[in-house]
Amino acid sequence: MSLLKSLFLFLSLISFILSQEIIDIMVKGISDTQNNGAQKDRMEAIMDAKQQACEKAGIQINATSTVENFQLVYDLIESKSEAILLPGYQLMDVGYTADGTYQVVLSGKIKVIKEEQISIKELRYAQSLNDRGKFSECKAILAKYIDGNDAEVPEELRQESLYYYIKWGYCFNINEDVEKFISYYPDSEHGAKLQKFAAFSQTPLYRHNEVYQPDDEQWINRKFIYENKTYDQQIMVLSDTITIKDFTENVRSILIRYLLLRQDDDDNREQTAYHFQLVSLEASEPVVIEDRFKTFKPGGSKTFQHSASGIWYDKYRIRNFQISGNVPAGDSPYTQKIVFDIYQKAF
Repeated sequence: MSLLKSLFLFLSLISFILSQEIIDIMVKGISDTQNNGAQKDRMEAIMDAKQQACEKAGIQINATSTVENFQLVYDLIESKSEAILLPGYQLMDVGYTADGTYQVVLSGKIKVIKEEQISIKELRYAQSLNDRGKFSECKAILAKYIDGNDAEVPEELRQESLYYYIKWGYCFNINEDVEKFISYYPDSEHGAKLQKFAAFSQTPLYRHNEVYQPDDEQWINRKFIYENKTYDQQIMVLSDTITIKDFTENVRSILIRYLLLRQDDDDNREQTAYHFQLVSLEASEPVVIEDRFKTFKPGGSKTFQHSASGIWYDKYRIRNFQISGNVPAGDSPYTQKIVFDIYQKAF
């Protein structure tokens, strides 16, 4: 790489870093009016303060399920505030006030990442398609501008189309397309950011590789109906919330659920199945982003293994996604090996 090119990429990276605005904040966090004990009331007040800090940084959090899932919401806000609160912030306890609420004051600095503004009208339409989940239509528009032979297409439109083609996760090989971008447009302001993202995208944001061994005592009698088929017993093998910090340092929260099911058929033979879900907790209502169900046939293979790619999660694709394991029907414990990785392929 030439000295001039290296210098340009360095200056582009500095520009990207400077796009993260730092501002001072001071917010008051307030608990609800129900006295739940000083420790929990203080946690509520801190949670409220950190939620306000997130909102000032442009991160919206829905916390309507605080009563039912206090720890879940608390962990969600903690993880998100960690992404935007700079070290050195202070929490000052005010304590209980006349209205019965516990109050704290949070002061410090937060990091605000400025959103890119698309100035080219053709790409604003492509962005609207991407935001509405019309991915194939968006991809077709970008590809037309990138690879078309129309001499009337401005070079700026070709360059920006390739940039968003990579940014929005439509390329098959990120490293290859980033190298193509750098070669075509060595003076682009996007070069350093794309190179940084290409390196980031190669490492899993989350890796799950665990073996679970529920025993017979964990079976509960509860009906589960899937496509008109009823299972009478179930074990919740796994129910956990994970947090993922993405390329732009936003924190995403995903619920993992793995349910093991069984029933006796008409000939008194046991049938076993599993139900696996990944659920996004970002929106006001939970959104299922992966849902798999499989029945294990009597006398069939006790090992299951399958994979999928290209499943969209907001600005993510979940790739190299794999579930593998063994269900020894009729034996105990029901050993479950659950394996999958999550990579970020768009930002």
